[in-house]
Amino acid sequence: MKHLTAWRIVMAVTPLLLAGFYLFLLTYQAERVAITDDARFYMEAAKDYGDYLDNGWKGNKYFDKNFIDRYWRNNHEHPSFAKLLMAGGYLIHKKFTVWHEAFSYRVGISFLAAITLLFLFSFVRRAVSFRAAVFASLFFIFLPRTFFHARVATLDFTVGATCFIFIYCYWRGLTSRFWAWMTGIAFGLALASKLNAPFMVLPVLIHYCIIKWDDLKRRPVRTIFAPQFVSMLLFSLPLFFALWPWLWHDTFARFTEYVLFHLHHYGISMYYLGQIYSTPRPPWAAPFVMMVVTTPLLTVLCAALGFMLYRWRGDIRRERPMLLTALAAFVAVGTLMFLPAPFYSGVKLFQPFFPFLAVAAGVGLWRVLDRATILPVRWRFAPFGVVFIPVILSMIDLKHDNLSYYSEIIGGTKGAAKYGFETHYYDLYYYDLAKYFDRELKSFSPVAFDPNGKEYPFTSSILKRSKLLTPKFYYSDNKETAAYFVLTHEYRWREYPDLLRKHKWRKPVYVLKRQGVPLVTVYKREEPPVVRPVAPLKIPKLRID
Repeated sequence: MKHLTAWRIVMAVTPLLLAGFYLFLLTYQAERVAITDDARFYMEAAKDYGDYLDNGWKGNKYFDKNFIDRYWRNNHEHPSFAKLLMAGGYLIHKKFTVWHEAFSYRVGISFLAAITLLFLFSFVRRAVSFRAAVFASLFFIFLPRTFFHARVATLDFTVGATCFIFIYCYWRGLTSRFWAWMTGIAFGLALASKLNAPFMVLPVLIHYCIIKWDDLKRRPVRTIFAPQFVSMLLFSLPLFFALWPWLWHDTFARFTEYVLFHLHHYGISMYYLGQIYSTPRPPWAAPFVMMVVTTPLLTVLCAALGFMLYRWRGDIRRERPMLLTALAAFVAVGTLMFLPAPFYSGVKLFQPFFPFLAVAAGVGLWRVLDRATILPVRWRFAPFGVVFIPVILSMIDLKHDNLSYYSEIIGGTKGAAKYGFETHYYDLYYYDLAKYFDRELKSFSPVAFDPNGKEYPFTSSILKRSKLLTPKFYYSDNKETAAYFVLTHEYRWREYPDLLRKHKWRKPVYVLKRQGVPLVTVYKREEPPVVRPVAPLKIPKLRID
């Protein structure tokens, strides 16, 4: 009995420890994470949403159209849930000043990441085993690109998290009425995160038809109107609209504007295998290739083994969780591979894929070690930590800049540069670059950026408000007269090669590198030599005697 009680305590405490560990890693030295270009849109919008929540109670203005338009017009082309998470952190910063402003917008996303880990652990533990759940959680924690997105104020991690929670609720709802009704709530949050969430209905419908095929033939109406789907019909769209006050007035026109904006999204360039793509898009296989080269090699191998070695016959008794995992993973990346959806900037657009990859990897590692009969039963699972050593060392080497992570399969960041992949994107304002200017600038100094300088006045102002950048820095768009010029090495900009040739002869004063690859280079304006007037020579008069 004591042994059983102790085991139950371990099973209850382990996911909490893993989630706490993940949250600690996400928030530790969070000020060192770069500011992304689109984060400034979401940060400013989150600030407005926070002020709406804070000021609306004065005079009960929450439903007033002018009041809503004032605070919700900013970034109204994207749904609200991720920005409301950011607004929650901002309100805590505004009331108590417990952290700096830049971090306040990020902390809500990081908390959501820790909550997502709890759902992931529960899914794998119930579907497979406790050890597989531990392994899957660790694989999720040490996904470098996903780790980066869970630390920045953008929408991409949020939609990945809410899509996974929606899939979890649907699967648990097959045997639990509570989780069946929670499915509609979870799907509503996913809809309120980003426009790619509706695609995740497809794996749910396919999975449900497979496992309920006999019931569909015998009792079609009753089977179709399962509690999960009734919940989605009743709660999902109302919750979507309830969380987005911008749609409370002129609803049809504004919702149509939202859909049309994304159907006709402006082109964004991507550098892939040495070529720049915008229109047409990169080749159809590009999302899959990017997934492989930006995910740790052992994670990809374990995920493949997870599907190969899984006991598929036993899957039926558990409502086929691995089939659901495979379907969800395929749809998450397949929508970008086979549909005319925008694809750019690495793997940010299919973050819903990666929780399912971690599930498969955890199952794969568990099956491999469970079959390792060469080891004593007591120590059979001891070597699991070796799998994570390469990625941990690489993440430490990148110093929080995990958007530059590439796997061992192509030789890390240096190999990615060699084979024609973008080694960073987002027009990042790096912490190390800010620290360089803190040390260097002795007086007010104009600084220019290329090739996409227009993003930096906003990101630099966020850093200055957060006291992470010296107030002596100010952005200048005059590259000829600026005291400093920063060249960001992003090949997706067509003018970048010309800029690189133009400045190649200049001696840099600072180069930020990761794994030997330059990400940004700083040049200082050379002052022309001062010409001092030369005093006329005095020729002594000769005396002629």
